[in-house]
Amino acid sequence: MYYFLNDQMAYAKSGIEGAEIQRLQLFKANQTPAKIVTRQFALDLHDVLKDAGIDDTDFINLFDYFCDLLSTPWQQVTVADVCQPTAGVTRRREGRQVIFSRGSRVIRIVYLREKAGREQEVSNVQYFDVTGRTIKMSWWDTRGNHCLDQYFDQGGKIFQEHYLNRHGRTRLEKLHYLNHSQQEKFSWKLVDFHGVDYLFDGLHDLTRFFYDQLNQVDGGYNVFVCDRTTETGWGLLHMTTPALKVLHLHNNHVAGNEDVLHAKLNNFYASALTHLNRWDAVIVPTPQQAQDMAARFGTATPIFTIRVAFVKAADVAANRLPFSQREQHLVVHVARLAPEKQQASSIRAFAQVVKAIPDAKLELWGYANGDMAPKLHALVEKLHLADHVFFKGYTRDIAAVYNRAQLGLLPSSAEGFPLTLIEAQAHGLPMIANDIHYGPADILANGKSGLLTQNGDIDGLANAIIGLLNDSTKLAQFSAAAYDNALRFTDTSTFVQWQKLMAFAAKKKTRLAAFEHVD
Repeated sequence: MYYFLNDQMAYAKSGIEGAEIQRLQLFKANQTPAKIVTRQFALDLHDVLKDAGIDDTDFINLFDYFCDLLSTPWQQVTVADVCQPTAGVTRRREGRQVIFSRGSRVIRIVYLREKAGREQEVSNVQYFDVTGRTIKMSWWDTRGNHCLDQYFDQGGKIFQEHYLNRHGRTRLEKLHYLNHSQQEKFSWKLVDFHGVDYLFDGLHDLTRFFYDQLNQVDGGYNVFVCDRTTETGWGLLHMTTPALKVLHLHNNHVAGNEDVLHAKLNNFYASALTHLNRWDAVIVPTPQQAQDMAARFGTATPIFTIRVAFVKAADVAANRLPFSQREQHLVVHVARLAPEKQQASSIRAFAQVVKAIPDAKLELWGYANGDMAPKLHALVEKLHLADHVFFKGYTRDIAAVYNRAQLGLLPSSAEGFPLTLIEAQAHGLPMIANDIHYGPADILANGKSGLLTQNGDIDGLANAIIGLLNDSTKLAQFSAAAYDNALRFTDTSTFVQWQKLMAFAAKKKTRLAAFEHVD
């Protein structure tokens, strides 16, 4: 079994989650057993999976696993199901709240879901003591399972959480406490797991135990691909059962673009790379990164080059549309609003673009990290670009974005193998991207399906945009070439890359199993 390790799965997905979902589909198409694995609790998790087209059978969440909720029927839980009529208790509805009172004292409030079409479903129930203090909150996931009870102390803070199975029995307990430095910490208790109670010092420790349980499938030695290193790496490296551990680098492994042999390591990968000898293999997206990794770390831990995104030839053919149908002078930048994606560069370049092309428009598509949204909004206002630059947020219909635009931008400071470039080329969208480590130079056909620019060169970026928008013939040629260029990155050739790792894993599993048998 191949397990793809992540922290969580949400509606708004980054390129890593997109790559995992696409990889899962690739493995299924090639009859290779694989599952995405997450460790965070989420009430709407299975709505997210349904929205992303992920079957429950292809996904394992830590809380679902230990609470026996991996596959449960969906049901609608209403107020009548959780609060039976009681003598002397009245009820009234205020918006999405149903308030139960005894005389003038509120004893509980039932909160209903806000999602359209599900306004009668119970989300959670808040319980009060005689003084009006909250003492308990009970929660139902979107499948209708009563899955969590939270208990509050006299100061109004949660001190204990109980995660429940489908029969309402506690399977996981989370204890909130203050350490000697008065910092909030958490410990976990797994209750009656195969007849035994287990205690864990934090989520990492519980995650390690979780992975060991998953590893019992097929007699162990399963392959764990670590996609979110900071969150899942500790649990993976501290497993007590023999497994094949693969570090997947989705981005540049160093913090800079110049001195790859000595530059500071990327914070997300630093710990894993410092202990590279504890990994069985490393995946990088491009040949250049593989060479740079080998030069810096050697090859004692094998390095495999496997692209993180791909296309299907049939989809590219179906995507083709006449260039004349695209919206004139529309430019899009599709990426998380994040420092390394450098939307600020696109905005600053556009201040020059609109002087040369007054009807040009720039759409920024993607959810925001941290405080990036207000910073970028302020920059737009400062440069008087409110009539030209538009924040569009996250969309699950990205194809429509690529099909409308004439030109796309990705002036990032760091990448690995940007999903945006593959998607855009597959929809015939010419791209301008910074020539940085790693990916753009490997994906774009420079001067044919897009242009490479230098990081930090705002004037160069602006000139590239103006030059293409002012040359509709060249733009149309770039668009036609983009469709063809995308066919260099098909699902078939990508699975061939995976097969090299699979052959290595199979051989290592055989050696490990034989060694254990002899021992």
